[in-house]
Amino acid sequence: MGFKLFWNKLHKVLQVGLCLLFFGSAPLLIAIALDALSIIDAGNALGFGLLTLLTFYPSLVLIVVGGVLTLLRRRKNQR
Repeated sequence: MGFKLFWNKLHKVLQVGLCLLFFGSAPLLIAIALDALSIIDAGNALGFGLLTLLTFYPSLVLIVVGGVLTLLRRRKNQR
């Protein structure tokens, strides 16, 4: 199963939640990884931490709601 085919079967709310989780957390994780590898000196990365804080919990709510909506849609289509 291709990624695009799998992605299109998900509910839009779940897609938004996953994108929000990825784009909200990725900058902080990249900064931590680059700092651990001594490529950059990230300092305290306060801006990236605030971005992660503000996007993590809303994305979790959207993922749970979107997961339920995806399951309901699949059950409806199976009938």
